[in-house]
This record gives sequence, C-alpha cells and structure tokens, in this order.
Amino acid sequence: MPKTNWEQTAGRVIHIDSIYPRGRRQLIVAFTYEVEGKIYEGTLYTFDSMHEGDSLVVKYDPLDPKRNDFQTRQKLINRVAVAVPLAGAALLLLWFSLRR
Repeated sequence: MPKTNWEQTAGRVIHIDSIYPRGRRQLIVAFTYEVEGKIYEGTLYTFDSMHEGDSLVVKYDPLDPKRNDFQTRQKLINRVAVAVPLAGAALLLLWFSLRR
C-alpha cells in the first residue's frame, strides 16, 4: 500500500539516545503512538533537536499499524547504505579488469 494512503496520528517521544557517526551527533528517538486504542512503538534517527515528551506526527499503515513511516524510511536508508558501497566495489573491479 503506498504511503500516500497511510493515516496519521500523534506520537510522543519517550526516550532519546545519542550516537556520533562521523563526528556529528545523531539522535536515536524512541516514540509511541496510538491506533484504535492500541499503543505502538517506533524508532527514528534524526539530526534534528528533540526532547523526551515532544510530540510528532506519525504516518502508519492502516492495514498494519505497527508499520510507520519512520520504520520504512530507515529500511530504505539501510538498503542504500549497503547498495552504494557494493556498486562502487563492482565498478572498481570492472575498471581494474578493463585496464589489463
């Protein structure tokens, strides 16, 4: 189901951890959101300033409310983070093989 058909609800930041990839502070933000009386949890990664108790808008899949837009966005980022170095390595191997 495309995310354009996803619904949105209010979420609340419940915990924040910090990491420092490449020397820049990144936040790992745990949040909750409610759909039809059931509480769901999610995680997002951001460089934006956030605090425990902050509210945020969460888009979720109405057919599977545990799926949220931050979850699907992170999966895409993870795939790109793996695919780009692999593609670069493949191009280097091709370049070296053509130089012979």
